Amino acid sequence: MRTERLTRNLQRLVAGLLLAVCVPATILAQPPQTATEQNSQDAFDALTKSAAAARDSGKTGEAIRDYQRALALHADWQEGWWYLGTLEYDANQYADAIEALQKLTQLNPRLGPGWAFLGLSEYEAKDYENSLAHLEKAQELGFADDTDLARVSIFHLALLHIHDAQFERAAMILGSAFSEGGIPKQARGALGLAMLRIPLLPTEINPSKDNLIEAAGDVAALLLQLDSVKAIEGFQNLVRDYPTTPYIHYAYGIALAAASRNEEALAQEQKEAEISPASPLPEIEISVLEAALQHPQESLRAAQSAVRLAPNSAAAHRALSQSLKAAGEDDESAREAHTADGLLPEKASRDEAIVQLYSLHAASETPPSDQDMFKRAMSDFSAEKYSDAISSLKIWVVGHPDDGTAWAVMGLSEFNLQDFDNALIHLQRGQQLGLKASQEAVQLAHYALGSLLNRSGQFDRALEILAHEDAGGALGDRIQIARGMALLHIPMLPEHVEAPGHPLLMAAGEIAGLLEDSEYDDAIAKFQMLVADNPTTPYLHYAYGTALAALSRYDAAEEQMKAESKISPKSEAPWVSLASIELKQHRPADALGYAQRALDLTPNSAEAHYSLGRVQLDLGHPDLAIRELETASRLAPNSPEIHFNLAKAYTKTNQPEKAEAERAIFVRLNTLAEQQRSQNGDQSYLGPRQTSGVTTPNAEGNANTSQKPN
Repeated sequence: MRTERLTRNLQRLVAGLLLAVCVPATILAQPPQTATEQNSQDAFDALTKSAAAARDSGKTGEAIRDYQRALALHADWQEGWWYLGTLEYDANQYADAIEALQKLTQLNPRLGPGWAFLGLSEYEAKDYENSLAHLEKAQELGFADDTDLARVSIFHLALLHIHDAQFERAAMILGSAFSEGGIPKQARGALGLAMLRIPLLPTEINPSKDNLIEAAGDVAALLLQLDSVKAIEGFQNLVRDYPTTPYIHYAYGIALAAASRNEEALAQEQKEAEISPASPLPEIEISVLEAALQHPQESLRAAQSAVRLAPNSAAAHRALSQSLKAAGEDDESAREAHTADGLLPEKASRDEAIVQLYSLHAASETPPSDQDMFKRAMSDFSAEKYSDAISSLKIWVVGHPDDGTAWAVMGLSEFNLQDFDNALIHLQRGQQLGLKASQEAVQLAHYALGSLLNRSGQFDRALEILAHEDAGGALGDRIQIARGMALLHIPMLPEHVEAPGHPLLMAAGEIAGLLEDSEYDDAIAKFQMLVADNPTTPYLHYAYGTALAALSRYDAAEEQMKAESKISPKSEAPWVSLASIELKQHRPADALGYAQRALDLTPNSAEAHYSLGRVQLDLGHPDLAIRELETASRLAPNSPEIHFNLAKAYTKTNQPEKAEAERAIFVRLNTLAEQQRSQNGDQSYLGPRQTSGVTTPNAEGNANTSQKPN
């Protein structure tokens, strides 16, 4: 539930994208020609060009240096402060980023993304007061239509409200940001903190409390999604498992009251009053519920108790006013209402008892050393004490966030506990950072990661992870089956496949290995036999057609894709590939129908929009191409080839600034992809799945039509 789970990679990606596409035109304008000496202007121009080149090549240190030198010549250059601040933020140089972004927001105080990155930098620097103010400023101004930056910023803003004990405010803004669609696990964790009224940041929480907070967050998410039936079922489990935990009964009572189950709600609030006798909150709710149940004296007693506990609470005085009115005490009721109206909004205070209950630093008076903690985690993992291993590793990675092995072992522990969502996150992080372990341990981590990627539908990525693993080792058969599942697009774990399906998957896994090793003749021969024996297996014809297309055997590939379209009539994949095959043969008119069919099947598919955009581009309709490619870019912002073709389309419509911005994004993403592909045997690039069979540009901007099938 650590903050890094949602934000680290997302923040860096958003920073890179915003540099190119989200800066207003006033910032992107050339700096005013104020230099009086030609030599000074020439030096400035040279520095801006070298800074941009270094930035696009991923040479962050050089880019930062050149931007600093250029800004020494032109201190009012807004674009330079933007790039400098976000590059320093990306390089974890938060103090420097804060200084640069302060300059930017002084020059352009209406730039919402600038305030957002300033607030995020201050959050990382633990300057929470300024971070809160500046993230609120960013929310007020807007995020230049960047939904990722908005969600990250609002998530951090909610955490800061939680830290300040503004729990209702935090829940409200989380609801505004995440109510549509699925609620990410990290946002659910923040909702859990708010429900349990824990005024701590995720990194300050004792890991032994994570299961409780996660369970509370899941129930809070159901309430946010207006699924009161399942939420109440979740509350029943919570009060059963955590009967004396503060504020669970309080939240449960509110949910029951919202469902008009007032008597049950009253019982929960009375239980909360026993657990949290110093809190006015359950007494206020009891007063309201007793009034609704026509018990005026009981309502009055509870309201009076609430006022005694919180004499400066407007809510307590308002409850007392209402209960007095119900009891016929109109004058007293009016006085209490006047008192409530005259009170300033009550400043929330941190409940130190709650802090002590959940705080990481209160967990042990004599915590073990770092190394002892890590050794204990490895020992617990070896002894299959996975929950204990996870608890120790969560503490370890706070101080060692770049330890890929620790993240991977945490992910393997979660995998064994069937916490598959967290396992995928942590195994991916371990893979990115690098694993230092025995060959057998690395193979186990790769197998688990590949299996989880299959489960989540990331089949091409699973094949990349599993491609170089030895199919003859201890995990050989399971790795081969996992490869086969990836090739055939089966979104399950290998352990869930029944034995009769193993021979087919083993054969498919063998073919996947042959394709990865460029042994196409053997792969095609085995495809022919497998298709003959399994003519109706979904995605087998698709995989075979993709291999044939890679060998430029287009007629045969087209035949396989048409067969697949009949077996998998709801899938856009064969239609996207058919369009690609026609484009490779320079027949865009024939490709148009296929691309449109793909989009009709899956209107929210980045591949389908990209395919139709490419077709329109080749047909000479760049305006129509831009519409589809822009949609594809929103759905898959990490895809280099989408930005490459957008640049072409903008160029054809005489939009040079937009074209240059898209080329910059392409260079950045393509450079990142190449760097990550060269690390760990092409197994660390975590971008979106590339469209199978499309033409992908290389780093020089030329089309590469000889890719191997994935």
